[in-house]
Parts: sequence; C-alpha cells; structure tokens
Amino acid sequence: MIRFLLAAALLLAGCSETSKTAETGKAAETSKTAETGKAAESAKPAWAPGDPVIRFLSCGPMTCVGGDRLRVGEDGRAVSLRDGELVVVRLSTAELRDLRSELVALLAWREGTIDRTGGASDQPFSVVTVVDSGGGVHETRLEGGPLVEDERIFAAIQRLSALTDRVRTTGELDLTAPIEVTLYQDENTDPVRRVTWPRDVPTPALPTPDRWIVSQVYRGQEAKTLRAALGAAEDNVEVRIGKRTLIASWKAELP
Repeated sequence: MIRFLLAAALLLAGCSETSKTAETGKAAETSKTAETGKAAESAKPAWAPGDPVIRFLSCGPMTCVGGDRLRVGEDGRAVSLRDGELVVVRLSTAELRDLRSELVALLAWREGTIDRTGGASDQPFSVVTVVDSGGGVHETRLEGGPLVEDERIFAAIQRLSALTDRVRTTGELDLTAPIEVTLYQDENTDPVRRVTWPRDVPTPALPTPDRWIVSQVYRGQEAKTLRAALGAAEDNVEVRIGKRTLIASWKAELP
C-alpha cells in the first residue's frame, strides 16, 4: 500500500512538473515572440513630415552604388537622377493617391525581407518603402529573382521602375539641388580637364591612406559655385588643393 501511495505521489509530482515546464516554455515563447515583434517594430525606418512618402531602391549584385532610384514627396514631387543631375516630375493628386494607396495595401500585406537568393550573397535586391496617411512606414525588401507568389510585389516594382524612367526621361532639371562632391587620389584616372577649386568654398577633409576617398555635400551658393567650377556632373576632373593633385567629381543629392 505504501509503495502504491509513493508511486502515486511521484506520478502526481511528475505531472505537476511537466505542466509547470510546459507553461514556462509557453510563457517564454510568448515573451520571445513579443520581443521579436517589438524589435521588428523598432527597426522600421522613422518618418517625419517633409520626408519622402515613397522610396524605391534597386541594387545590382554586390553593389548599391546609384541604387536609390526614386523618391516621391507628399506634394507629388517625384525625383530621380539623370546623368548625375536631379530631375523632377510633378504627379497629380489623383496619381499620387492611387500609387500610394496601392503600395500601402501591398506592403502591409507582405512586409519585411523576401529572400529568394537561395543563400547566395551576390544577388540583386529591391526595396520599396511607403508611408501611409497616418505616418506609418511599410517596407518590403525583395532579394534575388521573384517567384510566382511574389507577383504582386514584382508588379509594384515594375510600376515604380516605369515611373522612374518617366521622371528621368521627361523630368525638369533642378539646378538648386544640393550636390555631393567626391575627392580621391588615383594616378590611373584620366581627367577630362583640369580645374581650380574655388577659393570661397571650403574643401572636404582630404583623402588619407586610411580613407582614400572622401565626400561632402554642398548647398546653396556653395553648390552653385562648385557646379560652375567643376563642370558637368559625374565628370572626373583634376583639381589642385594645396600641395595635392586630386580627382574630383560630383552628383546631385536626392532629397
């Protein structure tokens, strides 16, 4: 009888421990899920009035240079770069509303990263970001080539690509845009001309052995002066700064 009661007590204790372990595991999983969701939420890009409400980034394998293809503001101002210069097309209120609502619905349905690379690290990727009317940010990143189930995402990317082409083809130049000037030292680069750095414009911190390429953004009158001094956007020109001869080039900044 005593053996039976002891066995029963041990069985009940084991069941209690199993139940406790299961509840602990469930609580831990719930907590982990909540923390993951919180972390994902905090990782979303922030948005402030004046920032673009639509952004389209398209990068090739191994590089994202020039990948920032399109930005659209709340006022319908769609901008991109053409040969290093900022160009602008004004979207109608109806067109912006239609594009924005379509992207919000789509990205809210499929946010986050869609990885179709099969583990490869040298695949192209696209990022679409849209801000809803309440200021909420939705972002989807498609890595690699899309699959059948990515048809809606791919359709959105195609629509944004078409808008980018339209802006680059028909957009008007904005010669007041800020510009980014890049300086580096390279004896193997053949400059298209030699120029003089304007005296009234401060130079960026010059390249060093540890940082062989430097850049700085200029605005307003300084940007206007540098445009005149350096010539066409994206041209590699030779410029003398102090005792050093460097290669300089510039391109407009997307807002």
